[in-house]
Amino acid sequence: MEVLADLLRALRETAPPPGAPVRADGHRRPPGLRREEVAALAGLHPAYYARLEQGLERDPPDWVLVALARVFDLDAAGAERMYLLAHPPAGPTRLSQRVRWTVENWHTAPVFAVNRRLDVLAANGMARILFDGMDHTDNLMRHAFLAPAAQEFFPEWEREAGSKVAHLREAATEAPAEADRDRPELYELVDQLSSESADFQRMWSRQDVEVDEYKRMYHHAVGEILLRHDTLTVRSAPGVLLYVCHAEPGTPSEEALTLLGILAAGETSPGRP
Repeated sequence: MEVLADLLRALRETAPPPGAPVRADGHRRPPGLRREEVAALAGLHPAYYARLEQGLERDPPDWVLVALARVFDLDAAGAERMYLLAHPPAGPTRLSQRVRWTVENWHTAPVFAVNRRLDVLAANGMARILFDGMDHTDNLMRHAFLAPAAQEFFPEWEREAGSKVAHLREAATEAPAEADRDRPELYELVDQLSSESADFQRMWSRQDVEVDEYKRMYHHAVGEILLRHDTLTVRSAPGVLLYVCHAEPGTPSEEALTLLGILAAGETSPGRP
């Protein structure tokens, strides 16, 4: 069975060298890239890329796969194949590469693709910068209740945490036909949060919390940001939601979001992972 490491080696060994330079003996360099060349072109640490080819690195993040698809000039089908090898379908929610590209190429707002239990399935550069340096960013519920920096990140933490609990409660009470495939994993998350967070246990027992479309955040580099949080459904991916965060025009938050976009545009990857 083909694995990601095999695919990466095959792509690297057949990739045209950059510029196909002529060697000193007058012959062009044969096809193929060195590992360190792939790493440099993709913005990865050479040791990390080597581990990918050796099959020692599991579950590479989406931005790594996007960068490698660009280096190897893969079409949509090739990128989808690489993604499926990196993330074999095992969970209840599968996100197509087309949706991942949509998220990654959204440059004017932080965008997340999530499932009903708020696992982060994909995030664009602005979203990654927004949550940079914090723990539990793989799931927005765990981030709110278990990340040490969450209460500083959300100046109105009680309101924000309650909004997330309201979302999870809605997901848990959906019609079974809509939510059966997510239900076991959702209740596993509820059990984890109930055992590790007294605040979650307190809010989960309440019935009066509501989903809030506005999010007030404090980012260490751009300061406080008030964002409107729009939720979009994806017709081609049932159960997947896109969270798109916008600032009101002409506000300080819009200026802060512009600065965040500049940071995301200059995002460098040697320190990630």
